[in-house]
Amino acid sequence: MVDSSNFAGIGINSDLADHLSTKLNVTAPTNVQAKAIPVLLGPSATVQQTLIDTTDDIDVVVQAQTGSGKTLTYLLPIINRLVEVSTAPKDAIRPEDQPFGDRAIGTVAIILTPTRELAQQVLGVLTQLVNLPRPKDENLRRLHWIVPGIVIGGDSKAKEKARLRKGVNILVSTPGRLLDHLENTKSFDIRNLKWLVLDEADRLLDLGFEETLKKIMNIITERTKAGCSPKYKAAMASKYWPKRRQTILCSATLRDDVKQLAGSSLVNPAFISGTDAKKDGLKLLNTTDMNVDEHNEAEEMKFTTPNQLKQTYTIVPAKLRLVTLLALLRSCFYDTKTKKQKGCKVIVFFSCCDSVDFHYDLFAKAGKPVMDEESDAEEEEEEGDTEASIMKKALNKIVGSEQGNSKAKKHKKSKSGPEPIYQVSTILGEKAVFRLHGELGQQTRSETFSEFSKAKAGVLFCTDVAARGLDLPNVDHIVQYDAPTDLKDYVHRAGRTARLGRVGEATLFLLPSEMEYLDILKAQDLNLEPVPMESILKNLAEHKDDYQTPAQQLQNTMESYVLADADHVILARKAFWSTCRAYATHPASEKHIFHIKKLHLGHLAKSFALREAPSNIIDSIKDKKKKEKNPRVQVKKTEGKPKGKVNKKVPIKRNFDQSEEFAIASASSLKDGPTTKKRKKNNNKK
Repeated sequence: MVDSSNFAGIGINSDLADHLSTKLNVTAPTNVQAKAIPVLLGPSATVQQTLIDTTDDIDVVVQAQTGSGKTLTYLLPIINRLVEVSTAPKDAIRPEDQPFGDRAIGTVAIILTPTRELAQQVLGVLTQLVNLPRPKDENLRRLHWIVPGIVIGGDSKAKEKARLRKGVNILVSTPGRLLDHLENTKSFDIRNLKWLVLDEADRLLDLGFEETLKKIMNIITERTKAGCSPKYKAAMASKYWPKRRQTILCSATLRDDVKQLAGSSLVNPAFISGTDAKKDGLKLLNTTDMNVDEHNEAEEMKFTTPNQLKQTYTIVPAKLRLVTLLALLRSCFYDTKTKKQKGCKVIVFFSCCDSVDFHYDLFAKAGKPVMDEESDAEEEEEEGDTEASIMKKALNKIVGSEQGNSKAKKHKKSKSGPEPIYQVSTILGEKAVFRLHGELGQQTRSETFSEFSKAKAGVLFCTDVAARGLDLPNVDHIVQYDAPTDLKDYVHRAGRTARLGRVGEATLFLLPSEMEYLDILKAQDLNLEPVPMESILKNLAEHKDDYQTPAQQLQNTMESYVLADADHVILARKAFWSTCRAYATHPASEKHIFHIKKLHLGHLAKSFALREAPSNIIDSIKDKKKKEKNPRVQVKKTEGKPKGKVNKKVPIKRNFDQSEEFAIASASSLKDGPTTKKRKKNNNKK
């Protein structure tokens, strides 16, 4: 019978179980692993569960919450079976009793992932698993022949082809690159393929890979229908090799499209639910079970999060978002009990790449002393540059000619070398800050993922590219600075922490006008605890009552950094507009909460360290350019007017009242968004 207290108790080879403990520090299986692994081991299992007949290998659908250990769920049975065929008694004489070990057999397992980062993560775990030490039993010998490999977009196809030609036995890939090699790489041998894994199947479909997956399945079916190659027929008759290809589909949700994919790709699969602790999370499915039932669909769309995950939210007016984020991040690195700094890993999610770039640049460089790079700016200030002239330069770059823009790009490339993978933030107390999004180069993304994974402390600014499937170890806190446009992304973002039994916290930032979003989360059994914004800002002050002064000082520091250079202003404006565009992509069902008309653009600009909404200045610059191009417009306006002194309009100076900028109102008073003064109508008609 199955003993789920350890891996040996669910059928895993004792050497592999010990290797898991020493190499990966994993000693006991999770709920989903305890259910799925005995089923996936099939006829080779040394222990038998009673709910499903495993005398033959069967396909499996695994549904489990994020952080539940799905990667090991499908990797361990594959590795275990390959380890068993590679191990035999030293005194074995008969050919059929000899251990198997021939890399030239080709690819026996393919694992498909939706993103490059997830593929690299799976490869990392896989590489650790296959490097087993010698058998503890001195009477046994084991051949080491299993070669894991990866093919993903962004890497050299020529190098990938060379590796495939030599033989990659377990291949991790993204769909597009796999299809490319299946169609164009003749040396890619999949005749002996025995396992196909579709990891994060719902995400694969979200990213539009449905047609690609169909083509992949058709090619694989065509090339494997003849069975294994004659050379390996005798060796593959062992019970450790599946008699037919075994397909494993992993998904966080069983939506309509996921069910259709399972129905077309799997044959009478077993359904294993990792969200249900009871044994009834294990059953056989047939074609009718793959049909969509609206009631069941609604039930399956209920999201679950780990019990050890603390979920919180804070209501923050737009103009205080930036300084509140800074205060929250600082508090993550401070232990209130010992009154000392502590190690902490934080991930902050934004809605767009431009916002990630802006916040990364701001937090990495704001507050640092002026270096050689900024000496030009000092010289310009001596020549009389003001805030207005810096703003004008920035805006000229934004609305300037195409020729000007191309020159700026060339200058930027020649001026700066390769960007570092991370930078040290002064305003966060000398903590490392990283960034990750889809527009970065593949090498940068890979190195960032690797460095942040190894770091003991730091902040990662990222988009949802890091929200699905990636196992960034020991993440303590998640901050969702921008609310997700898809409800399931809330769960996947929060699921980057509190993984595999660890405690974690996830904080959601909301505007006062977005409070109804909490009702949507509550309907999905996602109950968040409130954290007052004041309690976050108080972390900035030694005397907890006076937090407005340090908050204003930090806001001024960040604004000064942005306004000190035209390139900084451009970065802030791009982030502002991209955030507005992303805000408009919320689904129709959430438009009553997230509508662009509810945003106070001037206050939102403050959260990007800008002192007014970009549209106002851009419009005025454009009007000025039009006047310069069409002098007749100015002539017409002066015709018929008396000569002499002309009364010029004096621009009104903005007086920044510190108490007014950072005065805290109650969340209820700000629920409908900021109030604005209405213009008085002039009823005196001339």
